[in-house]
Amino acid sequence: MDDDKKKEKKSDGESAVKSTIQTYRAEFRKIVWPSRETLFKHTVTVIAVSLLFGAYIMINDGIFGWLFSAFVENVL
Repeated sequence: MDDDKKKEKKSDGESAVKSTIQTYRAEFRKIVWPSRETLFKHTVTVIAVSLLFGAYIMINDGIFGWLFSAFVENVL
């Protein structure tokens, strides 16, 4: 009797795994992947925005660093 219960539990576990795998496969089939052109355009956009934002931060850091240095030299 214990063997029957173990087999039932094992088959239930196997069916749960199979069901999960089938669900994942079904979801992956629904994915619409971008074309190479779209991917290239988005990549270039992300790189350009990152460079511009980095330059903005670098400029502000330089300005505030210069202002802080000038403030410290004049106060002390």
